[in-house]
Amino acid sequence: MALNEIVHQLRFTPLLICFSGAWTGEWDSESSTVRRTRFDQRLAAPAAQSILATALAHRIEPNVFTPEAWRVRTMTPEILAESQIVNFRPLIAPDLLGADEQPSKIMLITSTGKPAKVLRTIAHSVQSFSTATFSKPNYLEIIAPGVNKAKAVVALAQTLGVDLCQVAAIGDGENDVEMLQAAGLGIAMGNACEAAKAAAGWLTGTNDEGGVAQAVKRLMAAGMA
Repeated sequence: MALNEIVHQLRFTPLLICFSGAWTGEWDSESSTVRRTRFDQRLAAPAAQSILATALAHRIEPNVFTPEAWRVRTMTPEILAESQIVNFRPLIAPDLLGADEQPSKIMLITSTGKPAKVLRTIAHSVQSFSTATFSKPNYLEIIAPGVNKAKAVVALAQTLGVDLCQVAAIGDGENDVEMLQAAGLGIAMGNACEAAKAAAGWLTGTNDEGGVAQAVKRLMAAGMA
């Protein structure tokens, strides 16, 4: 899991919401395994196979995710760049899915500019049997229908007995918009897309400026954390 290195640096095991809201649970960074799953909603196997076929028909290499693995057929420049960002390399596998396997997420990455426009076409074509959302203009994330980060945050808050008015959420992409609207306080990164900025109550610094740390310090200074 790409979050393993981050979790390993913490002195506690946090509750994680992953795959744009499709999975919530606890991760053991020492053994690199799931410690506890609270919510797990996956793409149906036929839907997943259809998405893979659509991507390959457009000559886009799919990224297939489960809580245990990130699989690709080959390392494209875009996949390599993503692996360097998260400091985690995917498993190279000729068969991305077993016959009846249900993935948590399928992500499609293209180069920026004109090549990314095809992702909008794909997103429209799979919306009838999945949720297709964008974390970046050239990152299409496809998850189970009806799933999003807002619903995951709401469910987790209810489980923990926390009122949503006490929840702060930070995001930067289109797939964060519902979450920023649902939280008591939505905070957009300085490098966020315009939709995320419009949904947020606060604007913090960019990722290169330590925007999350800035937001946490501001919350603490205001007595909100």
